[in-house]
Amino acid sequence: MSKEKQKSIEELLEEALVPEEEQPYKVPENWVWSKLGILLKEVQYGYTEKAILEPKGPRYLRITDLNDTIDWDNVPYCEISDENFMKYKLNHDDIVVARMGSVGKSQIIKNPVPSVFASYLIRIVTNQAISPDYLSLFMKGPLYWGQINSSSKGTTRANINSQGLKNLMIPLSPLNEQKRIAEKIERLFAKLDEAKRLIEEVKESFELRKISIIKKIIDEGKEDAQQRGWKFAAIKNIFEIKGGGTPSKSNESYWNGTIPWISAKDMKTLYIQETKDYITEEGLNNSSAKMVTKGSIAMVVRSGILQHSLPVAYLMTDCTVNQDLKVFNSGDELVNKYFLWYVKANEKYLLNEYSKAGTTVNSIEFEKFKSHIMSIPPREEIEKKIIKIESIVNKENEIKMYVDQILQLENLKHAILHKAFRGELGTNDPTDEHAIELLKKVLKSK
Repeated sequence: MSKEKQKSIEELLEEALVPEEEQPYKVPENWVWSKLGILLKEVQYGYTEKAILEPKGPRYLRITDLNDTIDWDNVPYCEISDENFMKYKLNHDDIVVARMGSVGKSQIIKNPVPSVFASYLIRIVTNQAISPDYLSLFMKGPLYWGQINSSSKGTTRANINSQGLKNLMIPLSPLNEQKRIAEKIERLFAKLDEAKRLIEEVKESFELRKISIIKKIIDEGKEDAQQRGWKFAAIKNIFEIKGGGTPSKSNESYWNGTIPWISAKDMKTLYIQETKDYITEEGLNNSSAKMVTKGSIAMVVRSGILQHSLPVAYLMTDCTVNQDLKVFNSGDELVNKYFLWYVKANEKYLLNEYSKAGTTVNSIEFEKFKSHIMSIPPREEIEKKIIKIESIVNKENEIKMYVDQILQLENLKHAILHKAFRGELGTNDPTDEHAIELLKKVLKSK
């Protein structure tokens, strides 16, 4: 049997390069548009094992552990044989990519502790034609995400496989230019991160001052509570409390209806009128979701956010909630509003007293929470307190200004990445060896 004819460098190059008519935009003369696959030495799916909290074996990196930096102290462990540890061991400058869930989310690994990576991650290792830092930064930018969003597939759950990654287009600059680009982006990002940190500090200080004032108003008169006619009662004896539920996501007839359905992701504001998701009457009738009335108070009782915050919100419309929320209704909107501000004023105490850590998220020990004794002033005092508090809260422009500034910094990062991979950062040297020579070296070594 005759051997298959070996392809020439020119033929292999033609397969590796992106045809001109498919190139998203023009790049500098000594750059080329390449398919990512030709720039990778290894593409590997992760290891399937159960994460454990006991310090047995190496750390077990999951999608949820991928952030700006990896906090290895909070990454769980897994038990694994020596053979599999060596096969899935994470190394310096590896890049891991989420193939399911947060599809396309990526992280470059720097000086890792002994660790392996989970099955929903893909490990990619670059060859000599591309800097891992350059590729990692490209994978944060708009061109990468545009391709991920259009190529990820899955009927019920979006995903991307190794071939999908290999087919991604990337503007490849000369190796020295890759290093200059990465270094300049890191310098610019460091300055933006420092500015963001300072803004966050001011914002947090403002928020703490606001909460301090709200707590002072809530507690005013408490020292003479009995003389003033204050009452003290367990939360379960003041409010009717309802839980929630989630209609089956696999049944399309349950979703995209007209009934607001609140989940923890909607609980970022004190007043909720609209929600990200809506369910139908059919979804309501075929799940544990229940209608709750306008003027009630929703509170998150199960979420990772309970590590530091206890979100509550006043409902501006009749709606439903998911199983991670509870809804409180005393039958009196004024008392409900007082409860909202009571929780905000005592947030840290309530979290410390009733929040418990779980294997994946925190939760409120709700049976215990329901027995919390709450102080309730006479109605006229409640009304005065709420008027004072709402006059303070309405001065939200300062907080909005800080949020807008942080958003502007994030937009600046996107703009930097946009320019970087078009050769517009002012770092390109036209005398650098053409990037196509990098590809030729890779092809000759194969």
